Amino acid sequence: MKKINNTIWMLFLGLILTSCGEDIADVNKNPNSPEVVPTNTIFNSATKEFTDFSRSSFNNGRLVLNWMEYWGQNSYADEDRYLYRETSAESLYRNTYLVATDLKQIIDLNTDPETAGTASSVGANENQIAASRIMLAYMFHQLTNTFGDVPYYSYGTEDADFQALQIDEVLSPVFAPQEKIYADILKELRESADMINTSEPVFTTGDNIFNGDPVKWKKFANSLILRIATNLSEVDQATYESAASAAIADGVMESNADNAVQAYEASDATSSPWWSAFIARTDFAVAAPFVNLLKGETGDFGPDARLFEMAAPITVDIEDIKANSYERSEDYDDYEGVPYAFQNANDLPFTVYSFPSSKILTPDYGEVLMEYAEVEFLLSEFNDWSQDNYENGVRASMEKWGVDSAEIDAFVGSLPAASEETVLTQKYVALYMQAHQAYAEYRRTGFPDSDILFLPGESYTLPAVQAAETEDDTYTFDAGVEGATDLPARLKYPVILQTLNGENRAAAVSGLDNGDTIFSTLFWDVN
Repeated sequence: MKKINNTIWMLFLGLILTSCGEDIADVNKNPNSPEVVPTNTIFNSATKEFTDFSRSSFNNGRLVLNWMEYWGQNSYADEDRYLYRETSAESLYRNTYLVATDLKQIIDLNTDPETAGTASSVGANENQIAASRIMLAYMFHQLTNTFGDVPYYSYGTEDADFQALQIDEVLSPVFAPQEKIYADILKELRESADMINTSEPVFTTGDNIFNGDPVKWKKFANSLILRIATNLSEVDQATYESAASAAIADGVMESNADNAVQAYEASDATSSPWWSAFIARTDFAVAAPFVNLLKGETGDFGPDARLFEMAAPITVDIEDIKANSYERSEDYDDYEGVPYAFQNANDLPFTVYSFPSSKILTPDYGEVLMEYAEVEFLLSEFNDWSQDNYENGVRASMEKWGVDSAEIDAFVGSLPAASEETVLTQKYVALYMQAHQAYAEYRRTGFPDSDILFLPGESYTLPAVQAAETEDDTYTFDAGVEGATDLPARLKYPVILQTLNGENRAAAVSGLDNGDTIFSTLFWDVN
């Protein structure tokens, strides 16, 4: 079944517009494959595939991880300057639907009377359905935050605007309005959290996020509700307050033990996306704006010991980082970020900027989907910028990165008072390596502000160790897109949609305030 679905998507470049006739399906059946793939195997594959492509060097590293200035490129600066590749937009769009078909298949197998009994042998039917709905909600939330209106699928709602994944019935699905997608995602997550039977495993094997723990899946669903509802705080206060209140009452993440993390293994074949990327190339380093914030040179927080866990000293060779054989330094002068959007980055040797630490460049680095620290920052915002929740969030982030307890106490004790700016800037630090969500937060709030981020038209003076290597000791951020003065507000729809689903794409574009450009804002982006 999965092979058939993949064949369909490959034939039509993975865009959820086309059905496949029975004759084609018959041709593509492998007589040596099982008629029904075990649902835990499908789930195992689906969550890994989603994380693989969404956190890859192109769809993350050369896109939002750069735009949020966590990392920068050291070979060329086109994507830093918003000239992203069409293949990245197409991959994020196409592969989301490919994985969504797998998750829908799990739901179908658990609801079909002929297969539900077999499916239940690897986990309770209702829990498998709930976990699949939660992951679908997570994926569609990221997708709609990237493009705006998109074709959308709902398990629990029949709506004429929700036509995605109906590949046997709908040739060209409509693009559901983003406001309706948000409302339905919140409903899907609320129903999923309520659906989970906490006395039964979600999957007996194959769950590489929570190892089948139903309580953690329930907390994840509620925490996602809090995240997504908060995005509505400026446009639908009533929904924000009601959805967030219900999620908090039902139980959100309470410690780093509840973090949603896609696990990887310590072998190249099943390694994390970033390990795979750095095996082949060394195109990225930690960006100067982020390093300067953690060194205390910008912002109001002073030096932050998370720098020593997130980055490596400039004197360390990349091979030593990958081998985890270097001596860790706690001297802030040993760290420099690669200059962001610097078109002469090739002039600089590897020895004048910091690469990511070996905690990240390791084959079994776990990609975080959501963590407890973010929940505390969301709670701080919900509770009128609560100081306690703010401090809890900073402490949780520092503990997750392995900072010494004395360093944590000193840093938390010296934090400036909780405010919109301080809470959201610390949230930005905590979201390091979770750039898709950080990108949404920036568009919603405007934080971190321009005192921290380096924006088009601004100039930057290289530190002495870098200035000595190039004639350009000062340069200006020259955006590659005419008129860009800030981060893109969205990605443009993949060009191929103009051919494969042109009429519905055109209808979606007509609702954008600046057409199908990076300047069109999403409905919740009102900062």
